[in-house]
Amino acid sequence: MSRLIRPEVWKLAAPVLVEQLFVNLLGSLGAIMAARLGSEPVSSIGNVEAFTLVVSSLFSALAIGATVVVAQCIGGGQRERAAGAAQQALASGLLMALLVAAAAGLWARELLALLYPGASSVMVEHMHQYLLCAAATYPLTALTLLACGVLRGAGDTRLVMQVNSLVTLLNVLLGYALIYGFELHTGWFTLGVPRLEVLGAGLAQWLARLGGVIFLIWAWRRSGPLFPQQGWLSFRFDTRLLRSLYSIGIPASVESLAFNGGKLLVQVVVMSLGPVAVAANYIAFSIAGIMNIPGNSLSVASTTLVGQAVGRGDEDAAAASMRYMLRLGWCVTAAIALVFSPLVPTVVSLYATEAAVQHQTSVLVWLNCAFLIAFPTTFILPNGLRGAGDARFAMITTIIGMLLFRILLGYVFGLLLGWGIVGVWLGMFTDWLLRSALYLWRLGSGRWRGRRLAA
Repeated sequence: MSRLIRPEVWKLAAPVLVEQLFVNLLGSLGAIMAARLGSEPVSSIGNVEAFTLVVSSLFSALAIGATVVVAQCIGGGQRERAAGAAQQALASGLLMALLVAAAAGLWARELLALLYPGASSVMVEHMHQYLLCAAATYPLTALTLLACGVLRGAGDTRLVMQVNSLVTLLNVLLGYALIYGFELHTGWFTLGVPRLEVLGAGLAQWLARLGGVIFLIWAWRRSGPLFPQQGWLSFRFDTRLLRSLYSIGIPASVESLAFNGGKLLVQVVVMSLGPVAVAANYIAFSIAGIMNIPGNSLSVASTTLVGQAVGRGDEDAAAASMRYMLRLGWCVTAAIALVFSPLVPTVVSLYATEAAVQHQTSVLVWLNCAFLIAFPTTFILPNGLRGAGDARFAMITTIIGMLLFRILLGYVFGLLLGWGIVGVWLGMFTDWLLRSALYLWRLGSGRWRGRRLAA
């Protein structure tokens, strides 16, 4: 395999591929554990996760800014500036996370009533428990995402693989113990944990994130000059570095808010279709996450490769890298769709026991197989454009696709035409096709050039 892929791509993408495989497969075990609690508990977790995804997208957007700035600095030989960008990103991201966590914790019930007014009292209680735990993880999530963004920009995807794999492993092991409970009997004592169900899933996530941050701090002290080793007591915000970070981070944040906020609105539409549709939607996205692993690894590699090429001042190499990553992505996603399609019913049966949920989930996953060929142009290509500093175009494209197609068509197909959850997903795939066309036009036009940040 490594002989068929350019060495620099393999070096960046292989650890991400291993990481994503491990994270998504173990994450799927977590989804299976939650799904076997029943439709209402898994729907409650899925609803809160939809909101949490919006919040974490803010941190991910700033992490993208850190990745791009660090990659361009490293490409241009400016390692001290890269270290300063890392420090600025970590400090500003942590401050943002603390504010969001406090707001979500204080107004949890009001937020849930606003988002899901038709939820039953049982679901509301489940969602409240899980949201409080999720809010406590926000600062830990921000630190992890930002540190990983810096590491990816420097080309160190191996440490990112280690920390994310550790967090996922802890989440599954702790989740099993806290969701279902356990008792350990010895000759001297009995150790037991009660069955906490939804609350246990939330606590497991918080403990896993805490373990990841502790590991990062340990690795931080052992890393080279990339991460700042001292100076936190005299830390001051640097407006020049922050401007570079947020010139990517703000458009990426707006884009993520539009994208994940739109997904949250779509989740409200899905809620109106009933708990079976909600459960099918949650499980199908979990399975689709596994199918998207190779594409996601190429997306991460694309940002770093293009960013470092632009940092060197070689935009022709950046363009060549984006075209190469597209061709590679098309080959990989086509192979995945062909192999995965006949396995769909078997895979779905691992997640769901109810026949109605199994049927709807299978249809959604088959649709994902059919449209997976559009994944490279929808997700890999824009990451390359961001690496070149062209984040604003990705923001505008996402807003257009989300508002006009995913939300509007999802509502029309899903509710007005009565196609249900299948109609909602068809709206999503229409959004994919629109954005693919616009990103291909942007690459061919050359208007992404001349946006170097690290000079």
